[in-house]
Amino acid sequence: MGMLFLSGGGDRDQSIEIDKQFAAEVNKGKPILYVPVAMDQEHISYEACYEWIKDVFSPFGIKDISMWTELSGKTIEDLLEYSAVYIGGGNTFRLMNDLLRSNFYSLVKMYMNEGGIVYGGSAGAIIMGTSILTCTHMDVNLVRLESYCGLSMVYDYSIWCHYEEGNDSMIHTFIENNRRPVIALPEETGVKVKNGMIVVSGKKGAYVFNGQNKKQVNSGERIFNLDTNGSRD
Repeated sequence: MGMLFLSGGGDRDQSIEIDKQFAAEVNKGKPILYVPVAMDQEHISYEACYEWIKDVFSPFGIKDISMWTELSGKTIEDLLEYSAVYIGGGNTFRLMNDLLRSNFYSLVKMYMNEGGIVYGGSAGAIIMGTSILTCTHMDVNLVRLESYCGLSMVYDYSIWCHYEEGNDSMIHTFIENNRRPVIALPEETGVKVKNGMIVVSGKKGAYVFNGQNKKQVNSGERIFNLDTNGSRD
């Protein structure tokens, strides 16, 4: 299994710690792939998105970045040409619709199974959870997406991005309706998922909601761990 980085969103100063960890794991002898299809082109162009990601990762020595804005017809062989895949933010429903329509979601899973590194920022992080309905307080389903299942790449957790304390009641309602625990990420926070562990990174802690319980997990601490027997602690 590969490695997954998830960011709560925000600007490059807010995400710098998780970005730095991601960059440290990337093979800089190969390009990384940037997928910005969640972004609304009426507000921010793909060209502007590309300039943004270059500015984010250039200080960490990542210079070779390719961008795909059309996902149909791609294969796992195409994806394996890249040292990592970065799936950016925007509208979560639009992103999931594009991944389903193109079958790119299955390529992402295959890529991870081949040991690939994937980074999801904001909407790109939300789709990695069990349900994408954690986005409904900020995203509108303009594409009329009917399936709200995510890629389930973070065990049984759903991901809540751009978390603020005022979101707590909405998170509890989501859990009541969906029976799924939630990892809530402020914009300064991310997590790294590797070898059965979910570890918090960033300037602030993450929050884990399970039932009516809420727990803060500080940077550097584990949210989740599987021991060698497959048991959860």
